[in-house]
Amino acid sequence: MKTRMFCLVTTAVCVMTLAANAQDLRHEGHANAEGPPLSLRAALDEAVENNPELAELRSRVKTARLRPGQERFLPPPMLEAQIWQWPINTINPWNTNMFMFMATQDLPGRGKRALRETLATKDVGLADLDVAVRARQVVNEVKQAYADLFIARRAIDIHLAMVDLLRQFADVSEAKYTTGRTSQQDVLKASLELSRMHDDLVKVQQQADFARLRLNVLMNREPDAAIGALAEATEQKLITPLVELQRRALDSQPELRMSQAQIEQAEAQLAVARGEYKPDFSIGGGYQLMPGQTDGWLGKVAMTWPRAPWSRGRIDAHVAEAASAVETAKARKRSTESMVKLAVQQAYVRVGAAEERALLLRTTILPQSRQTLDVSRIAYQTSRVEFLEMLDSARTLLDAQLEYERAVSDLQQARADLERAIGTELTPDMTVPVVASEVRP
Repeated sequence: MKTRMFCLVTTAVCVMTLAANAQDLRHEGHANAEGPPLSLRAALDEAVENNPELAELRSRVKTARLRPGQERFLPPPMLEAQIWQWPINTINPWNTNMFMFMATQDLPGRGKRALRETLATKDVGLADLDVAVRARQVVNEVKQAYADLFIARRAIDIHLAMVDLLRQFADVSEAKYTTGRTSQQDVLKASLELSRMHDDLVKVQQQADFARLRLNVLMNREPDAAIGALAEATEQKLITPLVELQRRALDSQPELRMSQAQIEQAEAQLAVARGEYKPDFSIGGGYQLMPGQTDGWLGKVAMTWPRAPWSRGRIDAHVAEAASAVETAKARKRSTESMVKLAVQQAYVRVGAAEERALLLRTTILPQSRQTLDVSRIAYQTSRVEFLEMLDSARTLLDAQLEYERAVSDLQQARADLERAIGTELTPDMTVPVVASEVRP
């Protein structure tokens, strides 16, 4: 009898300790969620507005916008003064034959400045698209981190609810052990399962902390800032066919628009290279001062000869290189189109699989797991099944609940990948929400 009482006291202390540890984790989770509520849309807007990488890229765009204006202007003129025939036997500059004062202006060939301005404008367009491409990546990362944080918090709630259920199991097993209707093993199994649950809670809490840190960094907040309640993740069925999604991707994907902009940039570089065949000019004028003689005016006109046999080869090679760059850019665009189509198709398959999995878990596996646990619970109280069978039923329900939450999270992340592959958000007409009464069983 003393041994039985000692076992009961020891087990009770163990259960109370584990329950207290679980309560500490509950308080820790609440402390991390004390901030204001955060919807997914608010997180996306804040990240796009404040993300440091995007801020850097926008700064580069501002710098690039200053370049086209530089190409509109002529190079600075050259002012020149010369003393002609200064005798070596005097230091007086006025004992020379003449002084020459010249002003020279170089003039690029016709259309060259416009071509260079066009090329600089293409660089601005590419810088803008760099921002768009990275913004889509940031949006995708925010959606992934948001989904990870949500599923981690849901997992904590599910584990805490299961802790409460296991404490009830422990109470039942203790009552049966006190009356001699079961063995000490059942009491110890309940305590062991609570210990395992506490270990799982620590891991899940760590996952929630990591997701919160990543989401804060993406939004340019302090990494350890608290994030309040999150918007409920729901099931939505995609009804848009794959062909339509791929067509939208070809129209909207920033990476494809960047590929096209790279082609235009390469073509602008080719035009600039071909413009080098045109000659440049230089004009000058000045005044000739000749002490003791009649002064005079000076004038100069010069022109380059780009097609000279000994220099044309250099321009030919430059043009050939620029033409090759155009073909490379076109090939890159074709490769990008294939990759975009493949990415859309892969994400589309992932979305479909996640929808089916969430539906199966919600409509079949979860209800069956609950029913199995209820039956096992009643049967254990009447000593018709062993404690281990009831415990296995509880584990099955826990796994089913977690799997459903993961399935919904996988669905959100698959949709995020699909939106990134398309290059734009899925519009409301492209999905159908699941009936509200059917979700979160």
